[in-house]
Amino acid sequence: MVVSPRLESDRLQLVPELEQVRQEIEALNTQASALCEGLTEEELGWRPGSRRWSIAENLVHLKVTADVFVPGADQAIEAARRRLYAEGPFRLGLLDRFFVWYVEPPPKIRLPAPKPLRPLLRKSATQALPDFLGSQRMMMERVEAANGLDLRRATVVSPLARFIKMSLLAFFLVFTGHGRRHLLQASSVRQQLYGRSAKA
Repeated sequence: MVVSPRLESDRLQLVPELEQVRQEIEALNTQASALCEGLTEEELGWRPGSRRWSIAENLVHLKVTADVFVPGADQAIEAARRRLYAEGPFRLGLLDRFFVWYVEPPPKIRLPAPKPLRPLLRKSATQALPDFLGSQRMMMERVEAANGLDLRRATVVSPLARFIKMSLLAFFLVFTGHGRRHLLQASSVRQQLYGRSAKA
């Protein structure tokens, strides 16, 4: 999907459901930036345990997840543009509500991340935040592209399991809920960093 860059002065007026998503994405950006502020390469890459992710790894996981799932959102948006338009309001179905509930923090069910979504620090840990913010901009473009479409009937199919489907609205809410979940984990790591420094 090719999306033209939008100036801040050209801020698109979104339907209420997508405006909520936009505000949630912006809040995540602010939280992630504050979370990484003042931390060194070592601190961003520090793991509190062998099975726990560092701050950088949580951000890389969110970026990788966006990269994997955005093509499915693009397909849903393109298909909806051919036939599915609606002004709303839009409500989540039962299965959609489950997906949103599942990702929201604090975690209710803990499952290991699928292998394609596990974070690998191939770059400097300090690059994790810029890459994460780039993926956030990518998702914001999709939010704007979905404005005016039927967010309930447009369907995103999971690239990891074709039988898992959710509405486009649920997809965006799962995306932001998933972000909150991992930034909560990363915040816990930062608190443990402070504890480690206090003991030193």
